[in-house]
Amino acid sequence: MTFVLWLFTGGSIGVLNGLSLRWTVARLRPDTPRQAVAWTLGGGMLRWGLAAGLLVAALQRGILPALLAFAGLWLARWGTICSAHLSARLRR
Repeated sequence: MTFVLWLFTGGSIGVLNGLSLRWTVARLRPDTPRQAVAWTLGGGMLRWGLAAGLLVAALQRGILPALLAFAGLWLARWGTICSAHLSARLRR
């Protein structure tokens, strides 16, 4: 049961990472380059910190929880990419 929790937690953080990336990209403006760099770096550090924290916590429990957490992150990332691709196609 706890192994499913690691997969779900990885997926949840992966979805949060994807939504954070989409939110950051939506707020980038070419007329304010310094703010764009700040949004990109701040969002990137937050995303990397969440993913690294999850993987470190999972690795402390063993290799199987870490692999499941990584799989959750990976699947959520691909889900976010496919969702963005489909929504862009539907807007055409």
